[in-house]
Amino acid sequence: MTSAAAFLNAVGKRLSAMSLYGAGHPSRDQAMDQVLEEMSMLLRENAFPVFNFLDGDVVYENCVMAELRQWEWSLRLAGVGVERLEISPGTSRSDLEAFLEEIHARLNLEDAGASVQEVSGQSSIRFGEVGIEGLSDLDPEPLTTATMEVNLREEAETIGWLHGEVMRTGEVPASEAVAVVKLLSLAMHSERDVVVPLVHLKQVDQYTTTHSINVSMLSMGLAEYLNFASVDVRAIGEAALLHDVGKTKIPLSVLNKPGKLTPDEWKLIQTHTTEGARILLASSGHMELAAIVAYEHHLDWQGEGYPEMTYPRQPHTASRLIQVCDIYDALRTRRPFRPPWPHDRAVEFIRSRSGEAMDPEFVDAFLSMIRQWEPRQIALDGESDPEDETRAEEAVDSSSVP
Repeated sequence: MTSAAAFLNAVGKRLSAMSLYGAGHPSRDQAMDQVLEEMSMLLRENAFPVFNFLDGDVVYENCVMAELRQWEWSLRLAGVGVERLEISPGTSRSDLEAFLEEIHARLNLEDAGASVQEVSGQSSIRFGEVGIEGLSDLDPEPLTTATMEVNLREEAETIGWLHGEVMRTGEVPASEAVAVVKLLSLAMHSERDVVVPLVHLKQVDQYTTTHSINVSMLSMGLAEYLNFASVDVRAIGEAALLHDVGKTKIPLSVLNKPGKLTPDEWKLIQTHTTEGARILLASSGHMELAAIVAYEHHLDWQGEGYPEMTYPRQPHTASRLIQVCDIYDALRTRRPFRPPWPHDRAVEFIRSRSGEAMDPEFVDAFLSMIRQWEPRQIALDGESDPEDETRAEEAVDSSSVP
């Protein structure tokens, strides 16, 4: 067990002991001694450990802790407003005791349906909801907004590895896909307002990776904007992340071809929808929704497009939502065969296809959302690379945006 996991387990045991035994009971003191010991071990390895508690999982150092998947206390801590926990060097026993007493009080008040009063006092422990100002409820001084450094490099590397595993085994590593989406969600909420930091690719062979990240974040942002339940937001994010997984079956020489595709090459590109559905259905981890989206994301609002259907029908709600985000990012991204489109031009194209190729409900919501912020772009290597917006080509039909 890692020192981080050992520390959190000790915290959970101390909270349990506080519920079972009264003040001064030896079991409470022993549990407190264990928390202090594990914290000391943790601080030797990491002087500024930061934990995030999301949907029962623990994110530490931007990675989901496999040994604490669906950890009971992750859900309970998040439920009382502790989605993020930061510990600084010099944290004392009294700091730890004050923090645990506050959490214990919140848990008891939550059970009783009462409100929580903030506790004043000095502490080197900071905690609160992700993205709020004044992260610590134990520090009376105003603190800067708690944010994560958002660069998405690790997520992009994980997706690259994931695609490699699909090519090697024919299946999607479900747990890694879920972990990436949770980290993307955390990046979206790393500031006071929800943001979607879109990845700006530097090389054309990064397209599938960066497009997967961007469509996932745009889709989760749109689902949240429409007040979808959190579990549905996350499911949509996972489906969007994997919507193009069938492209792992397409040769790079075809995917990255700078010129016009031949009819045979275009037919090959179109197979990525059915191939993606097959891959996802063959994978473990309840990938049914992702399989539906992979199959349907190039079908328009009325069921036309590809793959050709004997009896056209309206695609799934998730497919229709993700399609809008998919087309926006595809147009905004540099491709081997064309430069990126300006934001205004991409928005106008989407507006022009509302009710014809795209679901008008999701188009209207997307355009309303996007008016509030033009998603900032992040180069994977950290360098800026301004788009050459003057070379944008003529509009193409949405069904031909691969």
